[in-house]
Amino acid sequence: MGAALCLFGADGSGKTSIARRVAAYLRGRGLRVSVAWVRGSHTLASLLARMLSRASAFRGACNPYYRICIPPAMRRLWVFIEFASVLPVVLARFAAPRLLGRVVVAERCPLDFLVWLVVTLRDTSVVGSFYGRSTISLSRLLCSRILYVRAGVEALLSRRRGSGEEQLIPLELRVYDRLAEALGAPRIDTTGRSVDESFSEALEVLGLSGEQ
Repeated sequence: MGAALCLFGADGSGKTSIARRVAAYLRGRGLRVSVAWVRGSHTLASLLARMLSRASAFRGACNPYYRICIPPAMRRLWVFIEFASVLPVVLARFAAPRLLGRVVVAERCPLDFLVWLVVTLRDTSVVGSFYGRSTISLSRLLCSRILYVRAGVEALLSRRRGSGEEQLIPLELRVYDRLAEALGAPRIDTTGRSVDESFSEALEVLGLSGEQ
């Protein structure tokens, strides 16, 4: 059985750079490594979102990628669709490689998917819902180690200036902070730090600095 090192955090926090460095570090030590990425919307949810974006009743800026807003009356159904759509992706990218003895380094994990739902639906109750709790349980089951990669809001906005998700970053950060605190997840803060510095701290927090 392999392992999964799961990073999560807001857009612009530095997860991708750190995950790639961690993956290269582990490969250099002879381990078989897969880099995983999961957020939303996937498979069926993505297809439906594209279809809904053509209907004026669903157009809006809640989801900056598909330019849609899900009406309150449809949110419970949409959460189910998103969860059902992401589950096969999570199993394929996390569970399957672990069963094959690989080390999965996730630059985004199911916790990022959960924050994605909260932010794009503008509904914090998703976290405490059946699907929110199931996503958290799935993350704990599949992830051997979890690391919250954080940066201050000004740093995040500076790094993601002009991107589609820029408007969501302040809300994203608040949701991530609360979720990380509730989970008691270890964290690193990349504000004002170089990739090398953040990478070294990530190795330390993940317990990899002594890996041979």
